[in-house]
Amino acid sequence: MSRLDPFRLLTLHSALFGLAAAMAGGFVGAYLIKLGLGLPVALATYAGLLTVRCGIRLLAVEVVRRVGIAGGMKVGAALGALGFLPLLLADRSTGWLLAWVVAVSMAEALYWPAYHTATAATAAGEGSLGRQLGERMTVGALVAVAGPLVGGLLLASFGEAADFGIAAFCSLLSILPLARIGRIEGGPMPSLREALRGTDRVGVATFAADGWISSGLTFVWPMLLFSSMGANYEAFGAANAIAGLAGAAVSLFCGHAIDRGQRDRCLLLVCTALAGSFALRATSAWWPLGAVMANATGAAIMGFYGPVVMSAVYARAKRSGAIYRFQINLEAGWDCGAVAGLLVAALVAWAAPAASLAVLPAALGIIPLYWAVRGPRRVAPAPGPALIAAA
Repeated sequence: MSRLDPFRLLTLHSALFGLAAAMAGGFVGAYLIKLGLGLPVALATYAGLLTVRCGIRLLAVEVVRRVGIAGGMKVGAALGALGFLPLLLADRSTGWLLAWVVAVSMAEALYWPAYHTATAATAAGEGSLGRQLGERMTVGALVAVAGPLVGGLLLASFGEAADFGIAAFCSLLSILPLARIGRIEGGPMPSLREALRGTDRVGVATFAADGWISSGLTFVWPMLLFSSMGANYEAFGAANAIAGLAGAAVSLFCGHAIDRGQRDRCLLLVCTALAGSFALRATSAWWPLGAVMANATGAAIMGFYGPVVMSAVYARAKRSGAIYRFQINLEAGWDCGAVAGLLVAALVAWAAPAASLAVLPAALGIIPLYWAVRGPRRVAPAPGPALIAAA
């Protein structure tokens, strides 16, 4: 492990953490449906979780100031592992469901800004950034093949306790590579007040649009797919494994295309394909085979989407001179976009004649995303004096 550079150590961590997410996190929405919440209530629950997460984020800034970027990821991964316990007890009372919301909100408020900061700080320059992110996406996509298969098998054969317990262990195991990374320079660490200053409007707009889109792809669609699979964990896991293969097949190719200066061309292609993917999902959720095909097609499109969007964001983050502060603002934008999208989707799921129509409002984020990511833009250095270097 010591021969790996920080970016690849972070990729190893991401693979282990992603395995936990694929084995259990990807089944959480399905589990909520199986508890009998119903699609509108489940979506509203996720909206509440993201709202709490956004409120906790400023507290997370103070924690990361003290423990550093890598430390914030370690604490976030540990809290995420512990969060599976109240989720297992959620069928007993609403209080346990609320405890899960708070635990996951705290974990993610710490983890994701620190993770994106670490990725931007340890990645190479823009000439090879797309290739590196393509490799990271490919590893993630391969994990997304194994994770759903194992998770579906564990859930069907041994129940939620076995699957969530092993996923919690993988999440804790992912902390080990972080211990070898050492110091991560994320720029000046902001105070609570300074965290709200120097907002990169284009970056926030990008993440807000991505959050809105993700409300449909990350939250609504998996629950629709699970219902289409007859609420069968194994079938649901197999469908997501097939999708993981499709995503892995295109991630690396897209990364190389970005490094050759073809980001805008890839962006137009992915936005057009993404619009078609939403239409396919909305019209195929009632048909299991059609839903599997829509899921796989959508994953292939996301293999382009991830490197295109995140390479633009990470490039802006590196040029900002204050990567962690940059990411804190972007994550808040993502939460706002996702919460708004989830609430609209919940309203559509409640009022529409077909639940599958709840995935369509997320498509409205494609146009603002295109305009936010399109073309090179200059980022002014973040204002304010340097405070404490990230540990």
